[in-house]
Amino acid sequence: MLINSERLWSSLMEMAEIGKIPGGGCRRLSLSPEDGAGRDLFFRWCCEAGCRLEVDAFGNIFAIRAGTAEPDRLVMTGSHLDTQPIGGRFDGIYGVLAGLEVIRTMNDLELETDFSVAVVNWTNEEGARFSAAQTGSKGFAGQISRDEAYRLRAADGTSFGEALAQIDYAGHGGIRADQLVCYVEAHIEQGPVLEASAKTIGVVESTQAARWYHVAVSGEARHAGTTPAGRRRDAFMAASSFAVEARRRVLAMDSNIHFTIGRVELGTNAPNTVPGQVDFTIDLRFPDEQILDRAEAALREVLPDVDRKEGTHSCLQVTHLVPAVRFDAGLTSDIEMLAGGEGMRLSSGAMHDACAIAAVAPTAMIFVPSRDGISHHQDEWLEPRDAAIGADLLFKVIESKARSFLSPRSAK
Repeated sequence: MLINSERLWSSLMEMAEIGKIPGGGCRRLSLSPEDGAGRDLFFRWCCEAGCRLEVDAFGNIFAIRAGTAEPDRLVMTGSHLDTQPIGGRFDGIYGVLAGLEVIRTMNDLELETDFSVAVVNWTNEEGARFSAAQTGSKGFAGQISRDEAYRLRAADGTSFGEALAQIDYAGHGGIRADQLVCYVEAHIEQGPVLEASAKTIGVVESTQAARWYHVAVSGEARHAGTTPAGRRRDAFMAASSFAVEARRRVLAMDSNIHFTIGRVELGTNAPNTVPGQVDFTIDLRFPDEQILDRAEAALREVLPDVDRKEGTHSCLQVTHLVPAVRFDAGLTSDIEMLAGGEGMRLSSGAMHDACAIAAVAPTAMIFVPSRDGISHHQDEWLEPRDAAIGADLLFKVIESKARSFLSPRSAK
């Protein structure tokens, strides 16, 4: 093993102290003060590793170790430092710090590369504070404009652009997509397949499609004790009826469709008031986009039926689209080869920044196991040994793609 496993683990645990919550998890919502502190630590570590730092208009941070032959071409790795509201210590963070460990190891070995090597921290991958997710990587890939991103708003009314300025990460530099030779992202699996198969390395072939929706249900706020049942226009009961019926219809199409209502907000939110306004989100995921088209059509059929019964008015809006992605076949095969027969090919059910980058450069992903398949939760865990094995494989992949060679002094 070439990477320094103790240094990698120490960095993961030090980053986990920023935004630490009871139970061992993390809360570093995108562009929050905690996210700013995590970015500052990453920035400092990259400076200490001799990298040139660039920050673009979306707040993406690029740490670049210069190549000797074609320094304007980049082999890139990375992920994100932002977390869910009650998140873990490894989702996204592992990919960023495994990338940093690749650069630190190259320094230790006095390694020279023909192409430059870059580690990136993408902005707002989670979408927990600013919906839509993957804002930074989509911006880099030209899938969302700067103005569209800056107009995104958090629940407290803060815009994406304002939050970037508040933590001083509204940059003007960055790199271009056409400079990329390839992009390889290391990540925890966030599922149980590797652990159940007693495998340490997942070679990710594809990801399923995902669609996010915002549903607003308008009724009429009235006194809970004086408004008769027949006179009520209860927005929450309408939302509840919709959730049950929509789920039934969607799963009837295919029982493997992932249907999630993850956020519900009541306008009045008082115990003695009939709810007059409810806003909630829907997350739909499935590999076949034609099936998702049919599922979306079912959602749009259910809403007016519920409105007629409950006397409400509802509106469904698409807020985020991630197409199904098949990663670069050649790069995926290279990872499998470098894993020495220890890798297991699989598909990811989660969204990743790699999904956006796959549209502009050859892209692939490396998975390492998640204990019990748990993620987006404070019990998320990655064994130190598995973290080291994944980072060592990432090093081999990045080194090979950067067309690197060892200097005579460091050859072993």
